[in-house]
Amino acid sequence: MEILPVTNQFVGFNSEKAWNGPTWREAPVPVPTEAALAQRLERELRAAKAASELATAEVLVPAELLARASRQTLALAEGEPYGSRGTAVIVDVAGRRLAAFKIDPNTLTTHEIHLHLEHDATNWTSLLPQFLKNLTRGGTIIISPQFTIEKKKLFRSQAE
Repeated sequence: MEILPVTNQFVGFNSEKAWNGPTWREAPVPVPTEAALAQRLERELRAAKAASELATAEVLVPAELLARASRQTLALAEGEPYGSRGTAVIVDVAGRRLAAFKIDPNTLTTHEIHLHLEHDATNWTSLLPQFLKNLTRGGTIIISPQFTIEKKKLFRSQAE
């Protein structure tokens, strides 16, 4: 092992001046973008699917569904004290909770966003009898492109 001497490599560094930038606790946390939140939703849904009885089933989600849900989630979080960082997202499919996560686990949760997904009843597989669905493809679940989203505040301000 070689020990190297430490030298002051920074030109113009003045040790008398304290660095007055934000500390690691005060440093701004990056606000999630629409694409990052859509990817997080996808990861959480995949993990929830793998951990439930849906692991053997195939779940088909429309291409733009997660991007639209992310866009609306970020829009609903705009007026909140911690913005989107204070959001807890709860996803349910046909009334059954599938996934729940906080966007920033280090930030106090100020509101919940409930994303309600439904099965697509307009596709051709919905016309098949249940016993044929079970025989084919091991049970495919097709999610509808329509969804509902609602915000639940977890606090009250003095003005209210």
